[in-house]
Amino acid sequence: MLKMSTFLFILTASFLFLLPSAFADELGNSRALQNLSSAKAYFDVTMGVPLKLETRLRLIHTTYQDIGRTGMKPDFIIGFRSKASNFVTKGDDYVFEEDIAVKKKIRDWVKRFKKMGIVMEQCAIAAEFQDIDPKDFLPEIEVVRNGYVSMIGYQAKGYSMVPMD
Repeated sequence: MLKMSTFLFILTASFLFLLPSAFADELGNSRALQNLSSAKAYFDVTMGVPLKLETRLRLIHTTYQDIGRTGMKPDFIIGFRSKASNFVTKGDDYVFEEDIAVKKKIRDWVKRFKKMGIVMEQCAIAAEFQDIDPKDFLPEIEVVRNGYVSMIGYQAKGYSMVPMD
């Protein structure tokens, strides 16, 4: 049985993804993107609640598409940390049985992002906190020693930090 808060979250998220495209076509981000030649972003993904995590990946995809429609090529990096780490592993050992179906959707997003050219990194420190062997992560994701160091480095290279929680 779904909790009321979970139901409302799913209902709201579904509504946001089903907005008519005509309405979306009326809206834009021209002021924010004016005079930019590139769109570089680092997405800090830490959410460990399966449906919310999958929603965040959908939002990254939507953002990629929206920027692409402007004529710019998005340059995105996704950093996984904290409990999100459990959902980007090869096996199903790190999640509850009832979360396996959503984990498979997350795995599909990871594969899709790789094909799109999005770089994905997993923090080894977060993996250690979650008792995950670094060899257990999906092959599309590079395990880095310290996700904070990556964030600092990418920000110094002009990537915008996008917190996802």
